[in-house]
Amino acid sequence: MLLADATGFGQAWVPLKGEGEMAVSYQNLFTRDHFNGDGSRHDYGHIRLYGVIGELDYGVTNRFAVNLSVPYGVGKYNGPFPHQLPIDDGTYHGALQDLHVGFRYNVLRRAIQFTPFVAVAFPSHHYEHFAHSAVGTDLWEVQMGMSLGRNLAPVLPRGYFQLRYGYSIMQRVLGIRPNRSRMETQFGYFVTRRLSLQAIAASQITHSGLDFPQDFPIRTPTNITWTHHDQISTINFLNMGGGIAYAITKNWQVYSSLLTTVWGQNGHALRTGLSAGMSWNFRTLWAHQPVEAAIGSPETEGLDLRLSKLIPPTQQPCH
Repeated sequence: MLLADATGFGQAWVPLKGEGEMAVSYQNLFTRDHFNGDGSRHDYGHIRLYGVIGELDYGVTNRFAVNLSVPYGVGKYNGPFPHQLPIDDGTYHGALQDLHVGFRYNVLRRAIQFTPFVAVAFPSHHYEHFAHSAVGTDLWEVQMGMSLGRNLAPVLPRGYFQLRYGYSIMQRVLGIRPNRSRMETQFGYFVTRRLSLQAIAASQITHSGLDFPQDFPIRTPTNITWTHHDQISTINFLNMGGGIAYAITKNWQVYSSLLTTVWGQNGHALRTGLSAGMSWNFRTLWAHQPVEAAIGSPETEGLDLRLSKLIPPTQQPCH
């Protein structure tokens, strides 16, 4: 399953008034193992997922930004335990996934950037979720949280750090509301003013739900609990990896990342999660000259951390 979490939309830095960013990202995700509830890995079949995500981020004021993302995914499952046919028949099936609308406000923008946010994700339409290769879980979600960010000058003038925490209130299914905490961290370093490298960690803890296999004794398509297990399982994971970004010009940037799952429960163990994309920064008629520098430090002059990508779109595993 794809999680269309916009690459820069949860980050601490926001566009200035009248400025924005448009981006297109590509995902290539491969799963070989599945997690049981005890964290053990098992080969229940292999999954390949591809996705394309269109994103828009716009600064309404110098501190308040609105964002939107629209993902499309295709998936294929090969293995002896298909959930739903013809979805898991060994061929690719695609669908438009969940639309994301978010708002964030930069409260503090001096040494530390502090930016609370709220976002809503909702299915673009009713799509099939009972499948290994499903592109989503077909659930509404409201997320609230905050992002922190700062450059590391004077200790490491070209380094920066970002952290994002979000608490998601999920749609109730079969009397269960699998609310989740998600946290993403990034340490980045500008090798040059155009080239930056990142170390990335993304995690999720689900606060309520069911465990596989003990809570699913009957695993047939006629059992309603089993057909909704992707939606109500206690899915936890820790993904880690790295990324790279390069500013081709002042307005155009390319970026890529590679993640893998190092720990999880009740979900897919992401073996390789490749993301790559391109973004374009633009100005509208409402934009004006900035009244304060985006980076208030002589050691980082010329480095625009608003262009740093917090977290690439990451896999949101389901069983």
